[in-house]
Amino acid sequence: MKRICLILCAALVALSSSAAGVCTAEADSVEKVSKKSKGEIREVVFNVHLHCENCVRKVQENIAFEKGVKGLDVSLERQTVTIKYDASKTSEQVLKDELRKLVPVRDVECWEEHTESCR
Repeated sequence: MKRICLILCAALVALSSSAAGVCTAEADSVEKVSKKSKGEIREVVFNVHLHCENCVRKVQENIAFEKGVKGLDVSLERQTVTIKYDASKTSEQVLKDELRKLVPVRDVECWEEHTESCR
C-alpha cells in the first residue's frame, strides 16, 4: 500500500513539474510573438488651426483611436498636434488625412515661411 502511494505521489510531482514547464514554454512563445509584432514608434508634429477647446476635444476623441496611435498631444496655445504612432500600423500621410477631416492642417513650408498669410 505504501509503495502504491509513493508511486502516485511521484507521478503527481512529475506531472505537475512537466505541466509547469509547458506553461512557461507557451508564455515564452507568446512573448516572442508580441515582440515581433511591434513596429518602430515614430513621432510627427502637425501645425493646425484650432479655434477653441472644442476643436482640441474633437481631435483628442477621434485621433486617439486611430489604428497605430500610441500617444497624442494637442496644444491650443502652440496650434500643434503631436502624434506618436506605430509605423508598421499607420503612416504620417494617413494620420494627416484623418486630421484634415477634423481641423485645417497647415503645410509645414507655409507655416515656416508665410505665417501671416496662412492664418
